[in-house]
Amino acid sequence: MSLKKIAEMTGLSIATVSHALNGTRAVSEDSREKVLSAAKVVGYRPNMAARMLRTQKSNTIAIIIPSDTNNMNANYFYMDVIMGVRKKMFETQYELIVSTYDPHGGVQQSLPSAQVLRQHWVDGVIVVPSSHSQRQIRSIREMGLPYVLMDRRSDDESSCVTSNNKKGVADAVRLFAACGKRRIGFIGGIGSATGQQRYAGYLEALAELNMPADEALILLSPSYSLARGEECAVRLMETGADAILAADNVMVMGALRALKAAGARIPEDIGIIGFDDYDWMGMVSPPLTTVRQQAFQMGYIVAEVLMRKLGGIKTNEVIVLDTSLVVRQSHGW
Repeated sequence: MSLKKIAEMTGLSIATVSHALNGTRAVSEDSREKVLSAAKVVGYRPNMAARMLRTQKSNTIAIIIPSDTNNMNANYFYMDVIMGVRKKMFETQYELIVSTYDPHGGVQQSLPSAQVLRQHWVDGVIVVPSSHSQRQIRSIREMGLPYVLMDRRSDDESSCVTSNNKKGVADAVRLFAACGKRRIGFIGGIGSATGQQRYAGYLEALAELNMPADEALILLSPSYSLARGEECAVRLMETGADAILAADNVMVMGALRALKAAGARIPEDIGIIGFDDYDWMGMVSPPLTTVRQQAFQMGYIVAEVLMRKLGGIKTNEVIVLDTSLVVRQSHGW
């Protein structure tokens, strides 16, 4: 339907209808409501290509997150993040494109939206860097797009919003120690800055507590899956671990399944602490102690930082959100 039809329905000029639909000039609230109501009746859809040619803006941003077929359940965290981003987008009248990449693929697979980015169909990008982060970020820079890193810090030249992963894990190790646990196993990831920070927090807390870092109790993996969590938990039980810190929400599900299958009493025989906090963690028996990140807030704040970039702020911002321990019953007595 054309603007002319809406103008005829509302008794307003085509110019006023155009300004009301595109926000290119202020119109009265009464006129705006008439236009929007008529546009809804006729099913009017704005010509986004024409708008972009006129304004040189798409009012759309992209968020690029890791995901693969072996990691389908790992995006609980990113779903909460996306909801935070969407809230800010709604407030600023921006649209959001969500794209994923295989974190274990090559650099060519780490920017699945490259064509969209090159054509400037988005105004800016939020990206969770891959293990190819430097090349990934360099590609975005070469496209001339404002961007903000999320969840993982890659360099000192990029704005970033992340969690204090090291502190979160260290706090969990200290809690185990306070309950008398001495053989604390660690299930974590390698390859990403986040995984490295969590592992560093584990080692830092052990050193602080004068506890040895036993290699048999440290199981690192390039990918997160239920099966891998189960496998790691079985190995840790065989080494005599009296506690397991699973630094990923999918791995902890696998670890719990292995402990239940083995008939291990939690936390009497073996304590367990997870990472991230979801409703199911309070419903299992015993309720799971875990490290909580501010996922929704991370999404909202990273979108705020990108909006400031789009507004012309060139200074890089590094924002580290605190974590907190959600103390339930699975860690020990």
